[in-house]
Amino acid sequence: MHEDHIRSARLRLWLAAAGGLTVLTLTLACIVFPVAWLLGAASNPLGTGLGVGWGLAAWAAWVSIAIGLPVAVTLFLWSLFHAETQALTFVQAWPRPNGSARRPPRLEPDIVPRVEHILEVLALAAGVTAPRVAAIVDDAPNCLTVGRTSERAWLVVTTGLVETLPKRELEAVLAYELGRIAELEVSFDTVVYALTARSFELWVAAFSDVDHATPLLVPLSVVATPLLVASVALRGAALRNRARLSDGLAVRYCRDPGALARALRTVLDDRHEVRRGDPANAHLWLEYPHSRASRWFLRSHRILPRRIRRLERLAGAAAAREANPPTH
Repeated sequence: MHEDHIRSARLRLWLAAAGGLTVLTLTLACIVFPVAWLLGAASNPLGTGLGVGWGLAAWAAWVSIAIGLPVAVTLFLWSLFHAETQALTFVQAWPRPNGSARRPPRLEPDIVPRVEHILEVLALAAGVTAPRVAAIVDDAPNCLTVGRTSERAWLVVTTGLVETLPKRELEAVLAYELGRIAELEVSFDTVVYALTARSFELWVAAFSDVDHATPLLVPLSVVATPLLVASVALRGAALRNRARLSDGLAVRYCRDPGALARALRTVLDDRHEVRRGDPANAHLWLEYPHSRASRWFLRSHRILPRRIRRLERLAGAAAAREANPPTH
């Protein structure tokens, strides 16, 4: 079952990358097409014979795709290979790749070592590679996981998560994130991040911030509407079946479904929102930093309650088995 899920996860990775690249290529082609058409039309006096009809349109379309495809591949690969650095830099995590070696003054010195020790024990029991650990000073109990592979994965915990949860519940959350890394869910999320982060950032810059640069971005954002729609679809795919298997793996690693349910209940009930959560990295967090759009289109506010109910049923079934052991 585990190997079947790994193969299925790899297939999802390739399908997401192919679909995202196709939409990105077509979006870039749409941006290039008017320029190519004008240049082709302007070349008619030079004897190119392109005209102004379907022949010119077909030529402009081929030129647009020929330019859009390599640019799309380059943008995707650059975003993918810098995904960990970009995500950790944006949330101001410490330590991080290419970051300062100096610990932030408000970050307690034992936060990262405490989490690393728990993860090492869990990873040893699970037979998987423990991710590197970073922390941010934030009162919201939450965590973010990003990484193309298990060897490159980073787990970023907030100080609120480590200080709020009892050790058993913290172990359950870390076991859950470890399960997500082992089952390539984090790899899938990272591919989605590489494909969608720029489109979300473009729309936020164009329509959320009223400044001098915003009007210049509006036409580009309108042309890129198909890319945003595809980004929302990919984000939904990343969230739709989230945690169904990883919750089970967390229970297997820490053997306490009730602990994970209690931890998620604490996260859900806490009123703090992570300060560095935004539409680009929202799907990487344990608790999705909700926005009005995410509630409408992704139903992000229903993810944790659904998981808690499922885990509470597991905990209830486990308690019933202990209370009424089978007789032979």
